[in-house]
Amino acid sequence: MHKFKIKDDLGMHITVLILAIISILIGPKNLNVGGITIVFSPLIWAMVLSFAVYMSPIKTLTEKEAPAANSMMSIMLAILIAKLGVASGSQLEAIKEAGLALVLQNFGNLGTIIISLPIAMLLGLKRESIGMCHALSRESNVGLIQDTYGAQSPEFRGVMAVYIIGTILGPIILSIITSITISLGIVSPQAAAMGTGAGSASMMTAGLSALIANYPQFEAEITAFAGLSNLISSVIALPLGIFLGLPITEFLYKRLDKLRGGKGAKVQN
Repeated sequence: MHKFKIKDDLGMHITVLILAIISILIGPKNLNVGGITIVFSPLIWAMVLSFAVYMSPIKTLTEKEAPAANSMMSIMLAILIAKLGVASGSQLEAIKEAGLALVLQNFGNLGTIIISLPIAMLLGLKRESIGMCHALSRESNVGLIQDTYGAQSPEFRGVMAVYIIGTILGPIILSIITSITISLGIVSPQAAAMGTGAGSASMMTAGLSALIANYPQFEAEITAFAGLSNLISSVIALPLGIFLGLPITEFLYKRLDKLRGGKGAKVQN
């Protein structure tokens, strides 16, 4: 755990506070594209502004602040989880009615293997695609791939690539996808809230913000659904990856690799 030093970290805290205030003042903004309303929440503005400051010549945010930022992230996530817990408790009846759907919807993550793996292999990726495509690739999946194949394996390079890209672009993409889904009326707000809870707090927050902007009258209910779904996704991610995600990805990879005339790389333990 990083030990905070006011003198060393003061610039980061002031910068983050200013960017947070600016993001809140900007507020949610809607972009209408062909009848589809895409909502950009303050979280998105905060990410964009932080990236802009990081890349600017004025270095108020640098790599040396990363340990302090990670520690602050842990604290803020604890507060977020507490808030979601309170929201879930007030919506117990609605959650009870959803029942098994909250658990079973997580198996939808397996469907991404069928879509993403062939595309990755068409792009020329080899065993990296196994790490990339077996799951959403958050912390538990990174650990699973490292334990199964080793930290020097192509599978681990693949899962880390998706982890990094997901951390940077995931909230933006999920916010856009959620907005499009809701605008087209494909699913109900409650179902969309379940979908935002994919095991990543930042992605869930971005998707949830888009939902709340469209359905403020259901804020308590969809917050509870999203929070509980995110918790279930985090818990079930590891066993789902071990017993289904990884075996299915390995099986499909071998079949598809034969079709493209390759032998694939040997598994590295």
